[in-house]
Amino acid sequence: MMTTHGYRFFSTIRGILPGLLAFVLASPLHAQTITLDPPQVAPVNALTINDLDFLNATTPKWLFTISMHSAGTVSATMTISIDVTLAGGEAYLGAVYLETVPFPITNTKIITNLDLVAGNPAVSRHMVRADAKQRLEQSALPGGMIPAGMYRFVVTVTPVGGGSGATTEFILQPTNPSSLSLRFPFDGAETGSQFPLFEWFYDGARSRISIFEQLPGQSSLEETASGIPHLTATIQGNSYQYPSSSVRALQVGKTYAWYVEGLVDVSGGTEVALKSEIRSFHMPLTGGPVWNASVLDELEAALGPKYKGVFDQIRAQGLVPAGGISLNGSTISQGDLSRLLNLFRSNPDAATVVDVE
Repeated sequence: MMTTHGYRFFSTIRGILPGLLAFVLASPLHAQTITLDPPQVAPVNALTINDLDFLNATTPKWLFTISMHSAGTVSATMTISIDVTLAGGEAYLGAVYLETVPFPITNTKIITNLDLVAGNPAVSRHMVRADAKQRLEQSALPGGMIPAGMYRFVVTVTPVGGGSGATTEFILQPTNPSSLSLRFPFDGAETGSQFPLFEWFYDGARSRISIFEQLPGQSSLEETASGIPHLTATIQGNSYQYPSSSVRALQVGKTYAWYVEGLVDVSGGTEVALKSEIRSFHMPLTGGPVWNASVLDELEAALGPKYKGVFDQIRAQGLVPAGGISLNGSTISQGDLSRLLNLFRSNPDAATVVDVE
């Protein structure tokens, strides 16, 4: 009986022991679990080479923040890989790769690209694909802006010695807006409304318009536009209707200067502004928009080279404006003129006959 009980006792121990060992072995691995918060990323629509090769950046700016968590203290390493796909389809997988030396995570640790530049944690491995760097440098815009495309950052944090790591990723898609031109009112034009419509072209998302009143003694548009704005507004889109309330009204008989700045978000949470030319417009006592040289130039550009001879004839004969601009016998507004020119820009064939009468 003793033998039988003893056999049963040791059999029970042998049955329990593998489970105990599994528990003992699994506990340290469970303690080395790392989780990552969604990354915080600077809202950018322009990137520089320094933003990608941030380890060697001479003037680094904040681009991303990685927050990691653990139960207790865990030693871990982090890798960051950047895949580049340019707007034309060229792809460079692993264009930039870096790996850190082990660093401690005690419950929570936050690392930004600025920490990597400073060497905390230190980087043990860093590579930049030579072909990718050459391609980006060759096509960099003035100011070092790299080409438009998709830049995919893959971040992995792994416990040293085994355990459960985590991976997160984010994508930056710079568009590098760079084209900005004013459309309406034309330079020196007279507007027939105290609430004119301003239009421009900008290939970015946000713009800032500034309008200045020309004061006595100011002889140039640059001098006028260096003062305190009569009105400034930041907007989404490429047009702005002067408001009828809550701002200073435009005064008849006055001349105003205006320009637009295209706003570009860059790393560091900052923005740069692309500034247009400065134009002027005049508030007449009565009447609608007046035909002038600027309107002639815009119309010629909208209709294309097909009617170049007509415009050369107008200039050669020294023809001058006879009054306002009319359509089908009726004077049209600045907005009507804008829509008409936009129609010709998108479809020059909409004008079947252009002649001088």
